[in-house]
Amino acid sequence: MTIYQWVSRGLFVRHKQIFLTLLTLRLMQLSIIEGVEYNAQMVNFLLFCPRKSDVPVPTVLKKWLPDQNWFAVQKLIEIEIFEPFAQHLEHGAPKRFEDWYNELTPEVEKLPLDWKKLEQLPFEKLLVIRCLRPDRITTALDNYIRRVLPKGDEFVDCDSTSNSKQILESAYRDSTTTTPIYFILSPGVNPVEDVEFLARKMGFDTKKMLHTIALGQGQDKFANDKLDTGHKEGFWVML
Repeated sequence: MTIYQWVSRGLFVRHKQIFLTLLTLRLMQLSIIEGVEYNAQMVNFLLFCPRKSDVPVPTVLKKWLPDQNWFAVQKLIEIEIFEPFAQHLEHGAPKRFEDWYNELTPEVEKLPLDWKKLEQLPFEKLLVIRCLRPDRITTALDNYIRRVLPKGDEFVDCDSTSNSKQILESAYRDSTTTTPIYFILSPGVNPVEDVEFLARKMGFDTKKMLHTIALGQGQDKFANDKLDTGHKEGFWVML
C-alpha cells in the first residue's frame, strides 16, 4: 500500500487505475492473492481485446450490437469457457442480452442463461464486459480490485477523499531532513500555497522559515546559498 500510494501520487488520475491493475495482475501471477488464479490467455484478452472480423454481425443483433463488439466476441469464444457464448448471444436469448447490454450499470447485473455463473467468476465476467460494454470496463475493474485485493477498497479509494493540503501533510510525514519532497507539476498547478499552509500549521513564520526560489538563469548560486543556510538553521527551501 505504501509503494502504491507513493507512486500514484506522481501519476495523473487517468493513469492510476492502469498502475493499480498492473499491480493486481502481478500479485495474481505470483499467486500472492489467495483464491485467485492467473490465466495468461484471459489476462491478454482483457488487456488487448483482440478482434476477428471474418464473421458478420447476425441480423438479430445488428440493431443494437456494434460491429467491433461482435468481432471481439469472435475472439472471446476461442477461450475454452466461452466457446458457446456467440451461439447463446445469437440464438439463445438475444433479447435478454440486449436488455443486459442496455443497462446503465451492466457490470453489476447478472448475464442471461447459464452465464449468470460468471457472478462467481468475476475475472471471466470482465472479459464479457470488455467485449460488449467496453465503456464500463474501468468501473468493472475497480469493482474487481475491491473484491479480490486484500483491503481493495483502500487501494481504489486511495487519496480520493483527501485534498491537496492533506496529501502534502501525509507526504511530509514520510520525508526527512535528507529525504526531500518533489512536486511533479502540470500546467496551472502551483503547490506554493499548500506548502505555506503546512508551514503555518506547524507554527513556522513563513517569511523567515520558508524560502521560495524561482529557478532560472543566474539563480543557482542564490539557491545553493539558501540550501546551505537552511541546512544550518533548519528552515525550508522550496526551489
